[in-house]
Amino acid sequence: MKRNPLLNHFVVRNLLGLLALLAVHFLADMYAMDQRVGFSKLSPYVYLLMLYGWLVFHNRILFERLFLQGKKAAYFGCLILLMALGSFNMSFILQTQFAIVRPLPHLVNFWVYTVTGLGVYVTYRYIRMQGQKERQPVEETKAVTEMTDNFSCTVDGVRQVIAHTDIRYLESLENYVKIFTKSKTYITRMTLKEAEDRLPKRLFVRISRSSIVNTAYVDTIESDTLRIGTKELRIGKVYKRYVAEQFTGD
Repeated sequence: MKRNPLLNHFVVRNLLGLLALLAVHFLADMYAMDQRVGFSKLSPYVYLLMLYGWLVFHNRILFERLFLQGKKAAYFGCLILLMALGSFNMSFILQTQFAIVRPLPHLVNFWVYTVTGLGVYVTYRYIRMQGQKERQPVEETKAVTEMTDNFSCTVDGVRQVIAHTDIRYLESLENYVKIFTKSKTYITRMTLKEAEDRLPKRLFVRISRSSIVNTAYVDTIESDTLRIGTKELRIGKVYKRYVAEQFTGD
């Protein structure tokens, strides 16, 4: 069976992160550990295992798939709900199972670990993206030279080559671009201006500050909007004249 190198890298990275978290806690806990008896000796480490699982879920699922894809309201809604439920459950368990009268310091640790874990993840992602950004111009120049009918980009560290004829439209997500094709959606780190410069002007038209469309897929066009399938895209005020010229040939 062929192994996925990205999956292996993910597992190894998180295993090292978990071991580092346990090691740091053990150094601070090694003397107090002897004063505890029974399950209470290991209970903090069971808590850390569960906490690390939460950090991975938060960073890789909630933050990456919601916040970074522009679904900020959904992200904050899920985050607040899950953090509130987690805090309530933790407080209940600490008071009923461990007879801890004041669980507030433990709840504060839960929130601090969540914020710190996100900070470490964002830092790692930024460093990784900067490295990819330095390599990308060489890769993209080569791709444009070799395949003039394709759009080449990097998605999660993997180079993707998308035929121009497959791209329906593109939308801006701040420093990212969301590329909608016939069968799949890609998110790559670049500005919409960079994407516009690399797309053929005969086929693609920028209709607003946040959207570029493939003219071959436009079904209807009105004064303020145009439609591609079931998707309605708004035409920016400063782009109206340009869009009209492109579609009418005036």
